[in-house]
Amino acid sequence: MKPSLDGVDAMTRTLLQDELLCLADTKLVLGNWFAECVMNGKSLPDFAAMLGMCTASYGQTRAIYHYLDTLDHSYGHLERGRGPGEIRSMDLLDAPPQNWQDFIVSIWLAEQATWSMASGFLHNRDRTVAGVARKIGEEAYFHLKYAVGWLRLIEASDVESERARESLRQRYPLALRWFGPYTEDDLHTAGLRDDPLVDVKAGFVHEVNDVTSSLGVSTDDLPAASFAPDWRTDARRTGELPAGLFEVIRFKDEELAR
Repeated sequence: MKPSLDGVDAMTRTLLQDELLCLADTKLVLGNWFAECVMNGKSLPDFAAMLGMCTASYGQTRAIYHYLDTLDHSYGHLERGRGPGEIRSMDLLDAPPQNWQDFIVSIWLAEQATWSMASGFLHNRDRTVAGVARKIGEEAYFHLKYAVGWLRLIEASDVESERARESLRQRYPLALRWFGPYTEDDLHTAGLRDDPLVDVKAGFVHEVNDVTSSLGVSTDDLPAASFAPDWRTDARRTGELPAGLFEVIRFKDEELAR
């Protein structure tokens, strides 16, 4: 099915592709987090859940790559041809988890942020974009249930709760920064995003606050997002992917793709 972007100017078309690529690359890195950390699971259900979330994340990434291949990108280049400076994943996931509580907080924030962003495309004029957004939401429901379930268990321990709070202090500003400093939203103006990005961001903050309140944390008390000079609007991140993380996520054997 060809994209339904008739009448969309070149700049807005590029903005949409940038936004989708940020989603896809974040899901790529998140999938690798699950794959790398699966043996740290606390039980067999953890192993099964993490492997399931890994494959779901990869599937979402590839669905978006395939869509972008129908526009101005090459699937092969997106999957196998880019360097660390071209990957547009959320920098929340740049640093590896320091402990189990940090892992849970990080995947929860990443899942909530990506679902919040994807939800803005649920009624996109292009049925493929809307379908991918809907699929992300369906799978995020279970991923978020898993993470929040673990957060409820973490609350029972003072030591683990403090680790979770410290993770929130470090990771939440990075998740918040992903939504950018913008007050204007060209995609919404063009009818390609359902709600203005400031409203999408506010929804994310509300969802986070609902969960963290039981940890004794309000989002109002967490550090705000900051934007360094090397903040990249098209990638929603600062700088390039760390070398160690790129080595983990890069496509390593092209023969396997044939």
